[in-house]
Amino acid sequence: MKKSITFKIFTITSILLIVSAICIYLIIYFMLPIYYYNYKQNNVETGLTKLTSTVQSLSMEEAKKYFEEFNLKYTVNLNIQDMKGNIIYTSLNFISIDMSQDTAIPKDSLPLSNKALVRGSINSNSSTNENLISIISKQIKFSEDNESYTINVIIPLQPIDEASKVLLNLVPLIGIVVIIISVVGSFIYSKKITKPLVEINKNAIQLAALDFEKSCEVNSEDEIGEIALSLNELASNLQHTMGELKNTNLKLLDDIEKEREIERKRREFTATISHELKTPITIIKGQLEGMLGNIGIYKDRDKYMNRSLVVLDDMESMVREILEISKLETHGFKPQYTEINLSYLVNNCLEKLSYLISQKDISLNSKIAEELYIQGDEKLIKKAIANIINNSSTHTERNEKVLINLYEDNYLIVLTVENEGVHIDEEEFEKIFNPFYRIEKSRNRSTGGSGLGLYIVKKILEAHALEYKITNTQSGVCFKIIFNRSN
Repeated sequence: MKKSITFKIFTITSILLIVSAICIYLIIYFMLPIYYYNYKQNNVETGLTKLTSTVQSLSMEEAKKYFEEFNLKYTVNLNIQDMKGNIIYTSLNFISIDMSQDTAIPKDSLPLSNKALVRGSINSNSSTNENLISIISKQIKFSEDNESYTINVIIPLQPIDEASKVLLNLVPLIGIVVIIISVVGSFIYSKKITKPLVEINKNAIQLAALDFEKSCEVNSEDEIGEIALSLNELASNLQHTMGELKNTNLKLLDDIEKEREIERKRREFTATISHELKTPITIIKGQLEGMLGNIGIYKDRDKYMNRSLVVLDDMESMVREILEISKLETHGFKPQYTEINLSYLVNNCLEKLSYLISQKDISLNSKIAEELYIQGDEKLIKKAIANIINNSSTHTERNEKVLINLYEDNYLIVLTVENEGVHIDEEEFEKIFNPFYRIEKSRNRSTGGSGLGLYIVKKILEAHALEYKITNTQSGVCFKIIFNRSN
């Protein structure tokens, strides 16, 4: 069964307090009498030495006052004997001792060199028998008296013996008090000590469950406070690391999803390329086989050689566009930025495409502001603008107009290419920039291109981080690009 740290500290502390109280009691019970005996005798002996030194220059009558003070101060009985053993002075509480009788006096109270152990029956004024006593004797002389006297100091040891017996009788009461104090004190002490540890343990459990909402309260500057601070710091670092790891995982999942999308589009692109190339290859192969076999209409070789050449030209154009797309989709591709005169670049594109536009009887109206400069890859920007203008003219009916405007608007440069007479269904706008997608479903080269032109435009503009959109207007379809003016 699991025991809490509070219970363990409570138990250990209670036991230590009870054992300590018992040891202290036993020490007092057994050592106090011995210590008291030695202290009493040493104290009286020191006082007696001072007393004899004081009274030796006094007469017997003059010294009695000091004898009485000595008796009161040390709580002893004092008597003086002459050389014949006659008592010439005794205190009021004198205890007479018959030196001729054998009566037990504790050996522990034996005096040293100047002490005399007296054995005999003890008679006192209080008629108490068998009292424990200790006797200290010392030689003394008085002034104007050549005779030597013996001063005897009788020390009663009864009080300390009675105190030991009283102490023994108090064992039950002392035991109850010790137990109560030990239990109550241990309970309060264990609660106070373990409370922060219990809180730290709760926070550690929450931390193990990755719950970082609650932190440890630090109310002390000791090791427990340091543990709380360390746990709070650990929680903060772990929360920060978990947040970074979560963001990294989300980014990784997003990258994986993008990679899968790119791979899916790559497979679709490859399949579409295969399909787009398969048709002209089949046409050329059939025409060549017919010409080689001199079969039917293919006997007119010059006619079908020219047709094969036209198909090959279309294939060559498609391959160039595919290579261009491959370059744009290369990992880490970045445009080579230079300053571009956009006004000159747009005019140049119009000059090169003007002949093709005129062949369809399309009117070209342009308003190109002069000296407008941007930053970008000149070759790619020119390719994108040429594709947009060519795509507009391709999808414009005869006798309609293509309107091209280049102007400045609040430090931004805007290019619009609008072809009149046509509109695009709303659901087509999301697909129009897909590779090989054509609004005209017959896929006839005479009415449209390969379907890669706008896809290339999208890749170029996105590589330059330019804003663009294609919308229907009242008169047709408008392609709009917004450039940042070069400072």
